[in-house]
Amino acid sequence: MTSGRFGRRYLLVVMLLATFVAYGNTFRNNWSYDDIPVVVENIDAHSLAGFLEHKRPGRPLRVLTYIPEYKLFGDKPAGYRIQQLLWHGANGFLLVLLLQSLGVETLPAILAGLFFLVHPLQVESVANISHRKELLALFFCLATLFLHRRLLAAEGRKRLVFAAAGLGTFGLSLLANQTAITFPAVLVLYELLFVPKERRFLIRRPLLAGVGAAAAAGGAFYLLRGLLTADQLLTVYSKNNFIASKSYYPLFMGVMKSFGFYLSKILVPTGLAPEYAVRFSEDFFQPAAWGGMALLVAVAAVAVFASRRAPLLSFGLGWFLLLYLPISNLVPAGYMIADRYLYMPLAGVAIAFAWGVQKLRLRVVYAAAGAVLVLFTGLTVVQNTYWYDEHTLWRHAAEVDPGSTWAQESAAYSYYVKGEYDQAREHALKALAINRFNTKAYLVLAQIEEGRGDIAEAVRNYEMFSEIGEAEYPALVAGVRDRLPELRERLRQIELYKKGNP
Repeated sequence: MTSGRFGRRYLLVVMLLATFVAYGNTFRNNWSYDDIPVVVENIDAHSLAGFLEHKRPGRPLRVLTYIPEYKLFGDKPAGYRIQQLLWHGANGFLLVLLLQSLGVETLPAILAGLFFLVHPLQVESVANISHRKELLALFFCLATLFLHRRLLAAEGRKRLVFAAAGLGTFGLSLLANQTAITFPAVLVLYELLFVPKERRFLIRRPLLAGVGAAAAAGGAFYLLRGLLTADQLLTVYSKNNFIASKSYYPLFMGVMKSFGFYLSKILVPTGLAPEYAVRFSEDFFQPAAWGGMALLVAVAAVAVFASRRAPLLSFGLGWFLLLYLPISNLVPAGYMIADRYLYMPLAGVAIAFAWGVQKLRLRVVYAAAGAVLVLFTGLTVVQNTYWYDEHTLWRHAAEVDPGSTWAQESAAYSYYVKGEYDQAREHALKALAINRFNTKAYLVLAQIEEGRGDIAEAVRNYEMFSEIGEAEYPALVAGVRDRLPELRERLRQIELYKKGNP
């Protein structure tokens, strides 16, 4: 065993140990958020035969990783978390190796890897089993970059072998999560910053590179064509209680607000939740949006101007921006902001963090970095507890972001399941007050009113859900329509009873 190999094994142990320390308390957590439909009720994830039937389209690589766990652990979530933490720890390990290969000393590289691992924004991706897609996508993106480095160092046909292997790992990253679509741009950035012209591969022939980029852009446009519609734009607006405009301008300004929000959470990762409300507006004067735009321009400018004197910093910021692009909602996709969206971009922030620590080379900086990591670890351990189950998750989300109709609706349902109907009703009414187009909230309110014994209100809300919910929830609407005749008859009997017994 060589000392180098021993060093890498020791480093892997450190990264995995840090991961298990920060996220070990997730082993007591139950299923939450998308876990039930994505894992527990998804027959594609239960066997290879089910996977081949492909009854629930989604992210196939993620689904494949659930099959052995389902065979071993069934519907017990604790067993699934072993793989969850291993993928996350492996990503931290690969990130440290990448930093070392870029000339970062061992201590700053380890600190940066730990920054990535224990940052509280990572909790959603790690604590929620259904979000394994983020972990897998980053792992195979990092593998692609390492293979690309081997390609650049190789000669002749070996280059083509590594190119084919890199194309394969990049394909796996896309099968895990489509937001990896911009990672080839990270490879181009790597060549521009660190590779002499004569050794470059992707941009060695500008014309060929341009044709390839155009083809990739065309392919991306084709894949995303369903999102480039007025209906999709209005879907995003309606989710955030905005119906005043069909213009793209409010969305663009919302994206700028989101960028500023993300940066604030990177620096001060408190008050985290699975969903956040964004206020859209057609107003020209939107301080939060203009502030976010100024920050975006500033980050991009630093990335450009640092390219010669501080290529590592430029690479980290460029990584962040390029992998932020697919989740920015410049192309309206759905949720405007989610912690899990920053999982892959945060690797770029960690690279910039490593540059800063190594650049200063002061004991006080190392001490401050260590203190930040201890603080972040503590915040992460606490944040894990909010993912204990649906009730703790959405109760906390409604407290953190009371303006989110989805957090209020989900909190209402969690209280309903626990039989706490008064609190459930309060949250359901808040959800509808925030956004009367929150279709699911009518169903939740109907269930709550039925639980409270107010059949008339239950029927009224079931009917409302039945009228407006078919496009989003066809199966649920079908079930409601099957039940409505029975409930209407119960309501008729109650009214007859009241007439006979004033």
